Amino acid sequence: MILTNGKIFSGGLIHNGDILINNGIISKVVYEPEEQEFKKLVNKNQDGKIIDCENKIVLPGIIDIHSHLRDMKQSEKETFFTGTMAAAYSGITTVFNMPNTNPPANTEDQVKKWMDKAKNSINVDVGFIAGVPKGIDEDQIKKILDLGVIGFKIYPLSPLSEIDWKKSVSLQKILDISSKYQVPIFIHAAFPISDKEHHKLVDDFKVIKFPILEFHDRLNPVRMEVKYSEFVIQNYKDYITDNKTEPKRYPIIHFCHVSCKEAFLLIQKAINSDKNFRITFEVTPHHLLLSKDISLDNETHGKVLPPLRGREHSQFLLNELKEGNILLIGTDHAPHTREEKSQEYLKTPSGFPGFETYPIILFDQIFRYKLSLENFVKASSENPAKVFNLRNKGFIEEGYDADLIIINKIPEYLIKAQNFKTKAKFSPFENFTSTVNIWKVFLKGIEINVEKHITKGTIIKANYKV
Repeated sequence: MILTNGKIFSGGLIHNGDILINNGIISKVVYEPEEQEFKKLVNKNQDGKIIDCENKIVLPGIIDIHSHLRDMKQSEKETFFTGTMAAAYSGITTVFNMPNTNPPANTEDQVKKWMDKAKNSINVDVGFIAGVPKGIDEDQIKKILDLGVIGFKIYPLSPLSEIDWKKSVSLQKILDISSKYQVPIFIHAAFPISDKEHHKLVDDFKVIKFPILEFHDRLNPVRMEVKYSEFVIQNYKDYITDNKTEPKRYPIIHFCHVSCKEAFLLIQKAINSDKNFRITFEVTPHHLLLSKDISLDNETHGKVLPPLRGREHSQFLLNELKEGNILLIGTDHAPHTREEKSQEYLKTPSGFPGFETYPIILFDQIFRYKLSLENFVKASSENPAKVFNLRNKGFIEEGYDADLIIINKIPEYLIKAQNFKTKAKFSPFENFTSTVNIWKVFLKGIEINVEKHITKGTIIKANYKV
């Protein structure tokens, strides 16, 4: 297949050019091709297909490092098929899947069942992040690593295996696992507030009835996200010092969904303090673009963890993305049923779908000249591929997978959740506007944002020395 007349993004710049794709791989990229060069591409084009991109922008497929695809006993919320279809239609060609499933994906047996369930049902490539086994059992961990998981996730607020992640001894043990096997640990950074403070806030809420998203922010305050981030970083430094760890064996930690200015600055300071530290973090589109004062018909549709913060935090984080200081973006795509999200606040689960709003909202910022394409592509495609060693992904280069998204600008339209491919037909971005058309999406050279396509997603497997 040849993609011709495209505006190809590569090396931080847009070039007019053609792309030859054979057997799902980018075989040749030619910029400003002469007629003779185009004929050579035609002669090498194995399937004979030629697609005129009509001067639309051709980008590497987006890599989303944080999502919840549900399925198993949560298939009413989402299935592997519907979740990855939502990703496919959005230009997201690779996703990482989190383990807070039912039952939790924290044993060898359950992770294997989880992966087997996904086979032949995924429309994009999927990497799996496991929960930590009970007791931080190293034998179980080695068996899970043999299955090829990307890493392990820890949830201090609601641990999957009854492990108290608020204790240094637990954190030190998982840091030792990370060091020994060089496996990333994904961290939801949050300490809970005290029971006394929680009860007082709930009592105040019943009397004062302040806005739900304000209440949610108070129950899960910035200071507790910062406190846990400090706790992790101090334990990280202590582990390295106490064990006299060589830089090549430093543990690998990744902070999920940083939501506030203070946590961002704290983590960034730690990263800058030692070039050998293996610390990364992500920011979500909703923490970049939404705040707790957003007006919603149903306020619980905006309930998420970490909460939407004050506007000063979202403005700060968006500015950091504009400045090129955010390495990674993850959606935290977290589908629920409309019935669940229509309950009263305390019964409503946190989270909302993110695949189908992420690209069109942020590309819209680019088309409105509020964000550079270069900084977006780095955070959405190039850096995830580099950080998580996803070979042959994230770039439009010869020899790389033909995971591509083609977009163009169209007249402004309203975002309507009823049109989503995910099962979760609600969004805090409802009625936001965009000017972005996602024209075509390719996974290894196969067009996947069409109803009748071949389900060709594969499971990405890491290779650890166990």
